[in-house]
Amino acid sequence: MFSTATSSLDSREPEFKAVVLALQDDGMYPLTERENMPKALLPIANKPMLWYVLQWLEQGGILDIKIVTTREAEADILNYIEVYKGISNITVKCVNEAHGSADILRQLAPQIRSDVIVVPCDLIVDVPTTQFLDIYRMRRPAIATLFYEIMKSEGGGGSTKASNTLPIIGIDQPSSRLVFIQDIENNEEEAPARMQIIQKVSKIKEETTLPMSLVRRFPSMALSGKMQDSHVYVLQKWVLDYIAANTDIASLQDDLLPLFVQAQCNPQLLESRDILKHMRSYFKRHVGESNDNAPQFEQPENTVTTGASEIDEEDPLKVFAYLRRGGIAGRADQVPKYCDLNSVVARISLEPRVGENFKLAQQSQIGADSIIGASSQLDERCLVKRSVVGAHCIIGKNVNIINSVIMDHVTVGDGVDIVSCVVCKLAKIGNKVQLRDCEIGATTTISDGVNLKGIAVPAGSGFSDDEGIQTEFV
Repeated sequence: MFSTATSSLDSREPEFKAVVLALQDDGMYPLTERENMPKALLPIANKPMLWYVLQWLEQGGILDIKIVTTREAEADILNYIEVYKGISNITVKCVNEAHGSADILRQLAPQIRSDVIVVPCDLIVDVPTTQFLDIYRMRRPAIATLFYEIMKSEGGGGSTKASNTLPIIGIDQPSSRLVFIQDIENNEEEAPARMQIIQKVSKIKEETTLPMSLVRRFPSMALSGKMQDSHVYVLQKWVLDYIAANTDIASLQDDLLPLFVQAQCNPQLLESRDILKHMRSYFKRHVGESNDNAPQFEQPENTVTTGASEIDEEDPLKVFAYLRRGGIAGRADQVPKYCDLNSVVARISLEPRVGENFKLAQQSQIGADSIIGASSQLDERCLVKRSVVGAHCIIGKNVNIINSVIMDHVTVGDGVDIVSCVVCKLAKIGNKVQLRDCEIGATTTISDGVNLKGIAVPAGSGFSDDEGIQTEFV
Protein backbone atom coordinates (compact mmCIF):
# COMPACT_ATOMS: atom_id res chain seq x y z
CA MET A 1 0.00 0.00 0.00
CA PHE A 2 2.74 2.45 0.91
CA SER A 3 5.55 1.08 -1.25
CA THR A 4 8.23 3.33 -2.72
CA ALA A 5 7.52 4.51 -6.25
CA THR A 6 10.02 3.32 -8.85
CA SER A 7 9.04 5.04 -12.08
CA SER A 8 8.41 8.57 -13.27
CA LEU A 9 6.45 10.21 -16.04
CA ASP A 10 8.41 11.16 -19.11
CA SER A 11 7.13 14.61 -20.01
CA ARG A 12 8.74 17.90 -20.78
CA GLU A 13 6.52 19.92 -18.47
CA PRO A 14 5.15 18.57 -15.19
CA GLU A 15 1.47 17.78 -15.49
CA PHE A 16 0.84 18.83 -11.89
CA LYS A 17 2.55 20.94 -9.30
CA ALA A 18 1.90 19.57 -5.82
CA VAL A 19 1.64 21.91 -2.85
CA VAL A 20 1.86 20.18 0.53
CA LEU A 21 0.59 22.29 3.43
CA ALA A 22 2.82 21.53 6.42
CA LEU A 23 1.77 24.17 8.92
CA GLN A 24 1.41 23.86 12.67
CA ASP A 25 -1.86 22.83 14.30
CA ASP A 26 -3.21 23.92 17.70
CA GLY A 27 -5.29 20.74 17.80
CA MET A 28 -2.10 18.68 18.21
CA TYR A 29 -0.84 20.25 21.47
CA PRO A 30 1.48 19.28 23.16
CA LEU A 31 2.79 17.00 20.38
CA THR A 32 3.76 19.94 18.19
CA GLU A 33 5.60 21.98 20.81
CA ARG A 34 9.01 23.15 19.67
CA GLU A 35 10.74 20.78 22.11
CA ASN A 36 9.18 17.83 20.28
CA MET A 37 8.90 18.25 16.49
CA PRO A 38 6.90 19.96 13.72
CA LYS A 39 3.53 18.43 12.97
CA ALA A 40 4.61 17.16 9.53
CA LEU A 41 7.32 15.02 11.15
CA LEU A 42 5.20 13.44 13.88
CA PRO A 43 5.60 9.67 13.57
CA ILE A 44 2.83 7.41 12.35
CA ALA A 45 3.92 3.78 12.72
CA ASN A 46 7.46 5.14 13.21
CA LYS A 47 7.54 7.06 9.91
CA PRO A 48 7.00 10.83 9.65
CA MET A 49 3.46 11.57 8.50
CA LEU A 50 4.97 13.63 5.69
CA TRP A 51 6.45 10.41 4.28
CA TYR A 52 2.98 9.02 3.52
CA VAL A 53 1.92 12.14 1.62
CA LEU A 54 5.11 12.24 -0.44
CA GLN A 55 4.73 8.56 -1.27
CA TRP A 56 1.09 9.05 -2.28
CA LEU A 57 2.05 11.85 -4.66
CA GLU A 58 5.02 9.99 -6.13
CA GLN A 59 2.93 6.90 -6.78
CA GLY A 60 0.72 9.08 -8.98
CA GLY A 61 3.73 10.33 -10.95
CA ILE A 62 3.66 13.76 -9.31
CA LEU A 63 7.32 14.58 -8.94
CA ASP A 64 7.31 18.39 -8.65
CA ILE A 65 6.46 19.03 -4.99
CA LYS A 66 6.60 22.19 -2.91
CA ILE A 67 6.22 21.91 0.86
CA VAL A 68 4.84 25.04 2.50
CA THR A 69 5.70 25.44 6.16
CA THR A 70 6.55 27.98 8.87
CA ARG A 71 9.91 29.51 9.67
CA GLU A 72 10.08 27.54 12.94
CA ALA A 73 9.67 24.21 11.15
CA GLU A 74 11.75 24.96 8.06
CA ALA A 75 15.10 23.62 9.27
CA ASP A 76 13.66 20.34 10.58
CA ILE A 77 11.73 19.69 7.38
CA LEU A 78 14.74 20.53 5.21
CA ASN A 79 16.82 18.10 7.26
CA TYR A 80 14.23 15.39 6.70
CA ILE A 81 14.08 16.01 2.96
CA GLU A 82 17.86 15.50 2.84
CA VAL A 83 17.44 11.92 4.07
CA TYR A 84 14.07 11.16 2.46
CA LYS A 85 14.50 8.39 -0.09
CA GLY A 86 12.17 9.42 -2.86
CA ILE A 87 12.28 10.26 -6.55
CA SER A 88 10.60 13.66 -6.61
CA ASN A 89 12.00 17.17 -6.81
CA ILE A 90 11.07 18.71 -3.45
CA THR A 91 11.43 22.34 -2.41
CA VAL A 92 10.41 24.06 0.83
CA LYS A 93 8.85 27.51 1.20
CA CYS A 94 8.10 29.42 4.40
CA VAL A 95 4.92 31.46 4.86
CA ASN A 96 3.18 33.34 7.61
CA GLU A 97 1.33 30.74 9.70
CA ALA A 98 -1.85 32.86 9.70
CA HIS A 99 -2.32 32.54 5.94
CA GLY A 100 -5.19 30.45 4.59
CA SER A 101 -4.75 27.81 1.90
CA ALA A 102 -5.92 30.12 -0.90
CA ASP A 103 -3.69 32.92 0.41
CA ILE A 104 -0.74 30.52 0.17
CA LEU A 105 -1.60 29.56 -3.42
CA ARG A 106 -1.87 33.24 -4.29
CA GLN A 107 1.77 33.68 -3.28
CA LEU A 108 2.83 30.66 -5.32
CA ALA A 109 0.70 31.34 -8.42
CA PRO A 110 3.38 33.24 -10.40
CA GLN A 111 5.71 30.22 -10.09
CA ILE A 112 3.15 27.60 -11.21
CA ARG A 113 2.49 26.97 -14.91
CA SER A 114 0.49 23.75 -14.64
CA ASP A 115 -2.55 22.40 -12.84
CA VAL A 116 -2.02 22.14 -9.11
CA ILE A 117 -2.88 19.56 -6.46
CA VAL A 118 -3.05 20.76 -2.86
CA VAL A 119 -2.59 18.16 -0.11
CA PRO A 120 -2.39 18.48 3.70
CA CYS A 121 0.69 16.97 5.33
CA ASP A 122 -1.40 14.86 7.73
CA LEU A 123 -3.46 12.80 5.25
CA ILE A 124 -3.30 9.02 4.95
CA VAL A 125 -5.61 7.48 2.37
CA ASP A 126 -5.65 4.21 0.47
CA VAL A 127 -7.21 5.71 -2.67
CA PRO A 128 -4.75 5.05 -5.52
CA THR A 129 -3.42 8.41 -6.66
CA THR A 130 -3.59 7.43 -10.31
CA GLN A 131 -7.26 6.45 -9.98
CA PHE A 132 -8.18 9.82 -8.48
CA LEU A 133 -6.15 11.78 -11.04
CA ASP A 134 -7.27 9.73 -14.04
CA ILE A 135 -10.87 10.65 -13.33
CA TYR A 136 -9.83 14.29 -13.15
CA ARG A 137 -7.99 13.93 -16.47
CA MET A 138 -11.03 12.44 -18.17
CA ARG A 139 -13.62 14.87 -16.83
CA ARG A 140 -11.51 18.03 -16.52
CA PRO A 141 -13.54 19.78 -13.80
CA ALA A 142 -12.45 23.18 -12.56
CA ILE A 143 -11.94 21.61 -9.12
CA ALA A 144 -11.73 18.00 -8.02
CA THR A 145 -11.79 17.13 -4.35
CA LEU A 146 -11.79 14.00 -2.23
CA PHE A 147 -14.22 13.19 0.58
CA TYR A 148 -13.91 10.19 2.86
CA GLU A 149 -16.01 8.36 5.40
CA ILE A 150 -14.57 8.68 8.91
CA MET A 151 -13.07 5.48 10.24
CA LYS A 152 -14.30 3.96 13.47
CA SER A 153 -12.15 5.15 16.35
CA GLU A 154 -9.82 2.74 18.16
CA GLY A 155 -10.57 4.56 21.41
CA GLY A 156 -7.15 6.14 21.94
CA GLY A 157 -6.21 9.75 21.90
CA GLY A 158 -5.42 11.05 25.34
CA SER A 159 -7.19 13.88 27.11
CA THR A 160 -9.64 15.01 24.42
CA LYS A 161 -12.23 13.43 22.17
CA ALA A 162 -12.19 13.95 18.42
CA SER A 163 -14.70 16.44 17.08
CA ASN A 164 -15.95 16.24 13.52
CA THR A 165 -17.67 18.98 11.55
CA LEU A 166 -19.24 17.11 8.68
CA PRO A 167 -20.89 19.14 5.93
CA ILE A 168 -24.00 18.14 4.08
CA ILE A 169 -23.01 17.45 0.48
CA GLY A 170 -25.11 16.78 -2.58
CA ILE A 171 -23.64 14.48 -5.21
CA ASP A 172 -25.07 13.93 -8.66
CA GLN A 173 -24.66 10.18 -8.73
CA PRO A 174 -24.32 9.58 -12.51
CA SER A 175 -21.57 12.20 -12.93
CA SER A 176 -20.09 12.38 -9.38
CA ARG A 177 -20.40 16.16 -9.50
CA LEU A 178 -20.48 18.03 -6.22
CA VAL A 179 -23.58 20.17 -6.69
CA PHE A 180 -24.42 21.15 -3.11
CA ILE A 181 -22.40 21.79 0.05
CA GLN A 182 -23.44 23.35 3.33
CA ASP A 183 -22.10 23.32 6.85
CA ILE A 184 -24.64 22.70 9.61
CA GLU A 185 -23.92 24.01 13.07
CA ASN A 186 -24.44 21.47 15.84
CA ASN A 187 -24.12 22.53 19.47
CA GLU A 188 -24.52 19.03 20.87
CA GLU A 189 -20.79 18.27 20.76
CA GLU A 190 -21.08 15.34 23.13
CA ALA A 191 -23.61 13.50 20.98
CA PRO A 192 -22.35 10.32 19.31
CA ALA A 193 -21.12 10.79 15.76
CA ARG A 194 -23.99 8.76 14.26
CA MET A 195 -26.56 10.81 16.13
CA GLN A 196 -24.91 14.03 14.90
CA ILE A 197 -25.24 12.82 11.32
CA ILE A 198 -28.94 12.01 11.78
CA GLN A 199 -29.53 15.41 13.36
CA LYS A 200 -27.70 17.21 10.56
CA VAL A 201 -29.56 15.47 7.74
CA SER A 202 -32.88 16.07 9.48
CA LYS A 203 -31.97 19.70 10.03
CA ILE A 204 -31.08 20.36 6.41
CA LYS A 205 -34.33 18.78 5.22
CA GLU A 206 -36.28 20.98 7.61
CA GLU A 207 -34.43 24.29 7.22
CA THR A 208 -32.97 24.25 3.70
CA THR A 209 -34.99 24.58 0.55
CA LEU A 210 -33.07 23.21 -2.39
CA PRO A 211 -33.48 25.34 -5.51
CA MET A 212 -35.91 23.71 -7.90
CA SER A 213 -33.51 24.44 -10.73
CA LEU A 214 -30.93 22.28 -8.93
CA VAL A 215 -33.40 19.47 -8.32
CA ARG A 216 -34.58 19.52 -11.93
CA ARG A 217 -31.07 19.56 -13.33
CA PHE A 218 -29.78 16.82 -11.03
CA PRO A 219 -32.75 14.56 -10.24
CA SER A 220 -30.41 11.79 -9.08
CA MET A 221 -28.69 13.99 -6.50
CA ALA A 222 -28.04 12.26 -3.18
CA LEU A 223 -27.50 14.11 0.10
CA SER A 224 -24.97 12.81 2.61
CA GLY A 225 -23.83 13.95 6.03
CA LYS A 226 -21.26 11.20 6.56
CA MET A 227 -18.35 12.43 4.47
CA GLN A 228 -15.32 14.45 5.60
CA ASP A 229 -13.46 16.88 3.33
CA SER A 230 -9.90 15.58 2.95
CA HIS A 231 -8.54 19.02 1.98
CA VAL A 232 -7.18 17.47 -1.23
CA TYR A 233 -7.96 19.78 -4.15
CA VAL A 234 -6.94 19.55 -7.80
CA LEU A 235 -7.30 22.88 -9.57
CA GLN A 236 -7.03 23.79 -13.22
CA LYS A 237 -4.44 26.47 -13.90
CA TRP A 238 -7.07 29.08 -14.67
CA VAL A 239 -8.61 28.52 -11.21
CA LEU A 240 -5.24 29.24 -9.64
CA ASP A 241 -5.09 32.48 -11.62
CA TYR A 242 -8.64 33.31 -10.50
CA ILE A 243 -7.56 32.90 -6.87
CA ALA A 244 -4.59 35.19 -7.49
CA ALA A 245 -6.92 37.88 -8.84
CA ASN A 246 -9.49 37.63 -6.02
CA THR A 247 -7.94 38.47 -2.68
CA ASP A 248 -11.23 37.97 -0.83
CA ILE A 249 -10.80 34.21 -1.27
CA ALA A 250 -8.70 33.13 1.72
CA SER A 251 -9.56 29.44 2.07
CA LEU A 252 -10.08 26.70 -0.51
CA GLN A 253 -12.49 24.85 1.76
CA ASP A 254 -14.46 27.77 3.17
CA ASP A 255 -14.42 30.25 0.27
CA LEU A 256 -13.47 28.81 -3.12
CA LEU A 257 -15.20 25.42 -3.00
CA PRO A 258 -18.65 26.70 -1.86
CA LEU A 259 -18.45 29.54 -4.39
CA PHE A 260 -17.72 27.26 -7.33
CA VAL A 261 -20.25 24.61 -6.24
CA GLN A 262 -22.95 27.25 -6.18
CA ALA A 263 -21.79 29.07 -9.31
CA GLN A 264 -21.83 25.99 -11.55
CA CYS A 265 -25.63 26.04 -11.37
CA ASN A 266 -26.07 29.81 -11.15
CA PRO A 267 -25.35 31.80 -14.36
CA GLN A 268 -25.84 35.09 -12.52
CA LEU A 269 -23.13 34.17 -10.02
CA LEU A 270 -20.81 33.09 -12.81
CA GLU A 271 -21.13 36.56 -14.29
CA SER A 272 -21.21 38.66 -11.10
CA ARG A 273 -18.10 37.02 -9.66
CA ASP A 274 -16.31 37.24 -13.05
CA ILE A 275 -15.72 33.49 -13.10
CA LEU A 276 -16.87 33.01 -16.67
CA LYS A 277 -15.09 36.18 -17.79
CA HIS A 278 -11.83 34.99 -16.24
CA MET A 279 -12.23 31.52 -17.73
CA ARG A 280 -12.81 32.88 -21.24
CA SER A 281 -9.91 35.28 -20.93
CA TYR A 282 -7.57 32.52 -19.83
CA PHE A 283 -8.49 30.11 -22.62
CA LYS A 284 -8.30 32.88 -25.19
CA ARG A 285 -4.76 33.74 -24.09
CA HIS A 286 -3.40 30.25 -23.55
CA VAL A 287 -5.42 27.52 -25.21
CA GLY A 288 -6.09 29.41 -28.42
CA GLU A 289 -2.46 30.30 -28.90
CA SER A 290 -1.25 26.80 -28.09
CA ASN A 291 -3.76 25.23 -30.49
CA ASP A 292 -2.88 27.61 -33.36
CA ASN A 293 0.83 26.95 -33.01
CA ALA A 294 0.66 23.28 -32.15
CA PRO A 295 2.12 20.72 -34.59
CA GLN A 296 -0.56 18.72 -36.34
CA PHE A 297 0.22 15.32 -34.85
CA GLU A 298 -0.98 13.38 -31.84
CA GLN A 299 0.74 14.25 -28.57
CA PRO A 300 2.57 11.44 -26.69
CA GLU A 301 0.42 9.92 -23.97
CA ASN A 302 2.23 11.59 -21.07
CA THR A 303 2.88 14.97 -22.70
CA VAL A 304 0.69 17.70 -21.23
CA THR A 305 -0.58 20.85 -22.89
CA THR A 306 -1.67 23.22 -20.14
CA GLY A 307 -5.41 23.89 -20.27
CA ALA A 308 -5.99 21.48 -23.13
CA SER A 309 -9.78 21.52 -22.67
CA GLU A 310 -12.17 24.06 -24.16
CA ILE A 311 -15.09 25.81 -22.51
CA ASP A 312 -18.48 24.14 -22.70
CA GLU A 313 -20.65 27.22 -23.03
CA GLU A 314 -23.77 25.33 -21.93
CA ASP A 315 -22.09 23.94 -18.81
CA PRO A 316 -18.82 25.85 -18.33
CA LEU A 317 -18.05 25.16 -14.66
CA LYS A 318 -17.82 21.74 -13.05
CA VAL A 319 -16.80 20.59 -9.57
CA PHE A 320 -16.06 16.91 -9.03
CA ALA A 321 -15.98 14.91 -5.78
CA TYR A 322 -14.34 11.52 -5.31
CA LEU A 323 -15.99 9.67 -2.41
CA ARG A 324 -14.04 7.08 -0.42
CA ARG A 325 -16.35 4.87 1.62
CA GLY A 326 -14.74 2.40 3.99
CA GLY A 327 -11.08 1.51 3.75
CA ILE A 328 -8.34 3.64 5.24
CA ALA A 329 -8.69 7.40 5.15
CA GLY A 330 -8.09 10.07 7.74
CA ARG A 331 -6.26 13.19 8.76
CA ALA A 332 -4.08 13.47 11.85
CA ASP A 333 -5.38 16.95 12.65
CA GLN A 334 -6.43 16.04 16.20
CA VAL A 335 -4.67 13.90 18.78
CA PRO A 336 -7.36 11.15 18.83
CA LYS A 337 -7.27 10.90 15.03
CA TYR A 338 -3.48 10.81 15.13
CA CYS A 339 -3.66 7.86 17.51
CA ASP A 340 -6.24 6.09 15.36
CA LEU A 341 -4.04 6.40 12.28
CA ASN A 342 -1.07 5.03 14.21
CA SER A 343 -3.15 2.05 15.24
CA VAL A 344 -4.53 1.34 11.77
CA VAL A 345 -1.25 1.77 9.91
CA ALA A 346 0.67 -0.30 12.48
CA ARG A 347 -1.83 -3.11 12.06
CA ILE A 348 -1.56 -3.28 8.26
CA SER A 349 2.08 -2.31 7.86
CA LEU A 350 4.33 -4.70 5.96
CA GLU A 351 7.38 -3.39 7.83
CA PRO A 352 9.06 -5.69 10.41
CA ARG A 353 7.24 -5.66 13.76
CA VAL A 354 10.52 -4.86 15.55
CA GLY A 355 13.48 -2.78 14.40
CA GLU A 356 17.15 -3.67 14.22
CA ASN A 357 19.02 -4.33 17.46
CA PHE A 358 15.80 -4.65 19.40
CA LYS A 359 16.12 -6.50 22.72
CA LEU A 360 13.26 -8.49 24.23
CA ALA A 361 13.50 -10.10 27.68
CA GLN A 362 11.74 -13.29 28.75
CA GLN A 363 7.97 -13.47 29.24
CA SER A 364 7.34 -10.22 27.38
CA GLN A 365 4.73 -10.04 24.63
CA ILE A 366 4.34 -7.82 21.60
CA GLY A 367 0.99 -7.97 19.82
CA ALA A 368 0.78 -8.52 16.09
CA ASP A 369 -0.91 -5.11 15.95
CA SER A 370 2.11 -3.29 17.42
CA ILE A 371 5.47 -1.97 16.17
CA ILE A 372 8.71 -1.43 18.12
CA GLY A 373 11.48 0.81 16.78
CA ALA A 374 15.18 0.07 16.33
CA SER A 375 17.50 -0.30 19.32
CA SER A 376 14.65 -0.27 21.84
CA GLN A 377 14.47 -2.80 24.65
CA LEU A 378 11.73 -4.38 26.74
CA ASP A 379 12.55 -5.92 30.10
CA GLU A 380 10.79 -8.93 31.64
CA ARG A 381 7.01 -9.45 31.71
CA CYS A 382 6.02 -6.53 29.50
CA LEU A 383 2.93 -6.31 27.30
CA VAL A 384 2.67 -4.10 24.23
CA LYS A 385 -0.74 -4.18 22.55
CA ARG A 386 -2.26 -1.97 19.80
CA SER A 387 0.67 0.41 20.24
CA VAL A 388 3.66 1.95 18.51
CA VAL A 389 6.94 2.30 20.41
CA GLY A 390 9.69 4.39 18.83
CA ALA A 391 13.44 3.86 18.53
CA HIS A 392 15.97 3.84 21.38
CA CYS A 393 13.29 3.42 24.06
CA ILE A 394 14.07 1.66 27.35
CA ILE A 395 11.08 -0.10 28.92
CA GLY A 396 11.39 -1.58 32.43
CA LYS A 397 9.87 -4.70 34.02
CA ASN A 398 6.13 -5.41 34.33
CA VAL A 399 5.11 -2.59 31.97
CA ASN A 400 1.79 -2.55 30.08
CA ILE A 401 1.57 -0.31 27.01
CA ILE A 402 -1.89 -0.47 25.45
CA ASN A 403 -3.42 1.59 22.65
CA SER A 404 -0.65 4.18 22.90
CA VAL A 405 2.09 5.94 20.96
CA ILE A 406 5.54 6.15 22.52
CA MET A 407 8.00 8.30 20.56
CA ASP A 408 11.79 7.97 20.36
CA HIS A 409 14.21 7.97 23.30
CA VAL A 410 11.56 7.50 26.00
CA THR A 411 12.50 5.81 29.28
CA VAL A 412 9.84 3.92 31.24
CA GLY A 413 10.43 2.51 34.75
CA ASP A 414 9.15 -0.72 36.32
CA GLY A 415 5.51 -1.51 37.03
CA VAL A 416 4.11 1.20 34.74
CA ASP A 417 0.72 1.15 32.99
CA ILE A 418 0.30 3.39 29.92
CA VAL A 419 -3.17 3.19 28.38
CA SER A 420 -4.51 5.36 25.53
CA CYS A 421 -1.67 7.88 25.77
CA VAL A 422 0.87 9.69 23.64
CA VAL A 423 4.33 10.07 25.16
CA CYS A 424 6.62 12.45 23.27
CA LYS A 425 10.34 12.03 22.75
CA LEU A 426 12.90 12.09 25.57
CA ALA A 427 10.24 11.79 28.29
CA LYS A 428 11.12 9.88 31.45
CA ILE A 429 8.45 7.89 33.25
CA GLY A 430 9.28 6.70 36.79
CA ASN A 431 8.41 3.43 38.53
CA LYS A 432 4.80 2.44 39.28
CA VAL A 433 3.38 5.35 37.29
CA GLN A 434 -0.20 5.07 36.03
CA LEU A 435 -1.02 7.03 32.85
CA ARG A 436 -4.41 6.91 31.18
CA ASP A 437 -5.78 9.17 28.45
CA CYS A 438 -2.81 11.54 28.62
CA GLU A 439 -0.45 13.40 26.33
CA ILE A 440 3.01 13.69 27.85
CA GLY A 441 5.13 16.45 26.32
CA ALA A 442 8.74 16.09 25.21
CA THR A 443 11.51 15.96 27.88
CA THR A 444 8.90 15.69 30.64
CA THR A 445 9.79 13.78 33.82
CA ILE A 446 7.09 11.85 35.71
CA SER A 447 8.35 10.76 39.13
CA ASP A 448 7.65 7.40 40.82
CA GLY A 449 4.10 6.58 41.83
CA VAL A 450 2.34 9.42 40.00
CA ASN A 451 -1.19 8.71 38.73
CA LEU A 452 -2.43 10.88 35.84
CA LYS A 453 -5.65 10.65 33.91
CA GLY A 454 -7.02 12.86 31.15
CA ILE A 455 -4.31 15.52 31.12
CA ALA A 456 -2.04 17.12 28.55
CA VAL A 457 1.37 17.72 30.12
CA PRO A 458 3.48 20.49 28.50
CA ALA A 459 7.02 19.81 27.37
CA GLY A 460 9.68 19.99 30.06
CA SER A 461 7.24 19.61 32.95
CA GLY A 462 7.79 17.54 36.07
CA PHE A 463 5.29 15.65 38.22
CA SER A 464 6.32 14.38 41.64
CA ASP A 465 4.34 12.39 44.20
CA ASP A 466 6.57 13.81 46.95
CA GLU A 467 5.29 17.31 46.22
CA GLY A 468 1.66 16.21 46.52
CA ILE A 469 1.06 16.38 42.79
CA GLN A 470 -0.24 12.85 42.45
CA THR A 471 -3.25 13.86 40.42
CA GLU A 472 -6.11 12.22 38.59
CA PHE A 473 -7.75 14.49 36.05
CA VAL A 474 -11.16 13.46 34.84
